[in-house]
Amino acid sequence: MNPESERIEELFRLFIDGSLTELERIELQGYLQKYPELNALYTELGDDDSFLIREWADFAGPKQEKPKEISDAKTLFSFSSTRLVAGLTLFLATFAAVWLYRSHTEEISSLTRKERYRNDIDAGSNKAVATLADGHTLFLGDPSTTNGSLRRDALGVEFSEGQIRYLPKKNEKTRGFNTVKTPEGGQYRVILPDGSSAKLNAASSIRFPSFFDQKQRVVEIQGEVYFDVVSDKARPFIVNLPSLAKIEVLGTSFNVKAYPDDTTIKTTLEEGSVKFKAGEDALLMRSGEQVQLATQASNPVLLKRKVELSAETSWKDGYFNFENAELKTIMTEVARWYDVDVEYKTQITEQFSILMLPRSFSISKLLELLELTGHVKFLIEGRRITVMT
Repeated sequence: MNPESERIEELFRLFIDGSLTELERIELQGYLQKYPELNALYTELGDDDSFLIREWADFAGPKQEKPKEISDAKTLFSFSSTRLVAGLTLFLATFAAVWLYRSHTEEISSLTRKERYRNDIDAGSNKAVATLADGHTLFLGDPSTTNGSLRRDALGVEFSEGQIRYLPKKNEKTRGFNTVKTPEGGQYRVILPDGSSAKLNAASSIRFPSFFDQKQRVVEIQGEVYFDVVSDKARPFIVNLPSLAKIEVLGTSFNVKAYPDDTTIKTTLEEGSVKFKAGEDALLMRSGEQVQLATQASNPVLLKRKVELSAETSWKDGYFNFENAELKTIMTEVARWYDVDVEYKTQITEQFSILMLPRSFSISKLLELLELTGHVKFLIEGRRITVMT
């Protein structure tokens, strides 16, 4: 907290306790003259004819002898009134929040762009955690895992840069489940036992059996995953999604975005055809189409539309691609990929376009491009990004 703000809060608490010394009283009145908004803010918290306001007016105005008691039509009050204490406590909390916002914003505004970006953050990378069907846990992206002494015949997997391949198993007596999860700031490609690939974006997961049965291939995901499915007409490929939705595939390439905190599930078809199902509703998709399912609606609605594929799938090729996007949409993706928290100091309604910007850039390069529009500024503090005008 700003040291001056801390001192003002301390003086207010002494005032509430009735323990201000004469010097402290003079000091607090000096702050009231310096910051007229204190009186204005305080006045907004009470009724015009309340004891709280009149008591405050006595203090904030010229010093004069205070009556021993003040009455209104119904009640006698004293200086230690619980209403006064409660009101001033509320005032202190409100003032502290307003003070911090104003002082922090003024401080940020005085900084140069170089100063605001001095704490840069690297882009995300290839990393994930894999839990094998037999219980083994692998920290993917850790050199000790990918370059260590693990063998394919020991765990049934192979590694290469940014990729884990699950080898097919034919004589398995019991079927377990494998899970791969990427953290915020991570991505990873998974080659499934049938040869199909699934590339996981940040904060995503996939769960699948150690071997697929003879009738169908079923996986379960959360987050964002790009699939390239090997065709097998005898065994359709099923992707189970949140909200009891699912996708049925024969052989195709498509992107699924189903983060738990998103309000919609989006499936975008790049090649082939898929069927999207949600309860009794189903839609057949063709190349270039996207189906959206509103997961938080009382009656979930399926919507199909044509989209620009590069805007939906360029992430898997290593690019950001936002066209006419709201800032919060962009910053949600930024938060996941750079593993940062985003704090908004103001509401920004303008739309922005970032086309084919490498995801390997540090966060400052991305934010600088947004700043060039003149609509927004950023401050990097640790792993927090502050957004303001």
